[in-house]
Amino acid sequence: MALTETVLAFSTRTLRARLTAPGDETPLREETLVVNPTALPLDLGTDQPSLVPALRSAVLNRVTLRHPGPLLLFTGWEQEDLTDLGAREGWLRIGDDPSLAAGAGEGAPFPAHTPLWRSPVEQLGTVTLPPELLGTPSAARTAVPLRLQANLWYAPAGTDCHIHRKHEFLEVHTQIAGRGRMQKFHAQDAATRYQDLALEPGATHAPFCAHDGTGAWHYPWHRYWSDTDCVWLALEYHPC
Repeated sequence: MALTETVLAFSTRTLRARLTAPGDETPLREETLVVNPTALPLDLGTDQPSLVPALRSAVLNRVTLRHPGPLLLFTGWEQEDLTDLGAREGWLRIGDDPSLAAGAGEGAPFPAHTPLWRSPVEQLGTVTLPPELLGTPSAARTAVPLRLQANLWYAPAGTDCHIHRKHEFLEVHTQIAGRGRMQKFHAQDAATRYQDLALEPGATHAPFCAHDGTGAWHYPWHRYWSDTDCVWLALEYHPC
């Protein structure tokens, strides 16, 4: 049994977020949203082969998790009251912190009035990702050690989380509560949308940036859109 789990700072009154230690054995006895932030697939050990791939997630129950890397576990998301979640201690509205708004990067600035809040940030150690997960061209195909950090985002229904494309890290998002979308665009213009990825609790989108081998990350124009009141997890893989 996992005795070395860490309760993460962005846990709420009802939503419990935990990090397992590498090599832990963790039996699940309730619906648990499991996020695999590593390059190694999570084998569920069931009679028929079943995996949670690298950088993906699933809602699981009645299995025992065994994995050489850390896993993020969430419970209670269906019971969490999302009303005014951003007003709770430690959460920051994006317009109240210039560094958050600046992180939206290139193009038109991030609107300060956007109802988008970030939880406390957790540093989760170092993860090495292979080139096939990084979109690295063949001339620079080496594994890259990255510093992993995690936080939750909260936005009420109908929030436009701003079209942007500049990040200095790899990011993926997991839907925790509510329903939202990751959308891609040809330009910083909503009329140029070309892909719409629906996200429900337990879904993680695949990485969609390219790492050029020199340390630069290249993204298409993209944004998160909340169909309902939403909480989602951001995993950011930063250069060490």
